[in-house]
Amino acid sequence: MIGRKIGWFIKNYSEVFLYLLLLVSLFGRKVFGLPDLSTFVLLSPLLFLDDPFKWKNKWNLSVITFPITLLTNVDLYTLLHMTLSAFAEELFFRGYLLRRYSNVLVSFMFALPHILLYQSLQSALTFFPSLLYGVAYQKTQSLVFVSLLHLYSNLIYNYILAGVAQG
Repeated sequence: MIGRKIGWFIKNYSEVFLYLLLLVSLFGRKVFGLPDLSTFVLLSPLLFLDDPFKWKNKWNLSVITFPITLLTNVDLYTLLHMTLSAFAEELFFRGYLLRRYSNVLVSFMFALPHILLYQSLQSALTFFPSLLYGVAYQKTQSLVFVSLLHLYSNLIYNYILAGVAQG
């Protein structure tokens, strides 16, 4: 009986629980200096989704363009970190939360941790690219494609636009 109730809870509320866990993890990191567990939370939908990669999707051919990122002046560690972060965020927000909630709500939920963590106007503006990622995921159903879109937009912002703005 208890096992059935736990299964029902996970099936119906796992998205909310994991999102709250993400916020608590980021809050604990920011306020108390606790270890950052957000990557584990963001990757946890891999336990719940049947085929998160959809490898046979034609949009996954975008993997071929990945070497383009190597042309930027980014060290390998940073590139791997940015790739994992983009994938983890897209898995959680698009591949997992977008199954149940609207793109607008998921985009707000995407922007909130960025605002809590970085407390800047740019972090609040992540709402708008998040809308784009949501539309791209809804059209393609490709987590790989939308993760690379996210990665490329981060590379463009961090290494081109931010570099131009700094002078």
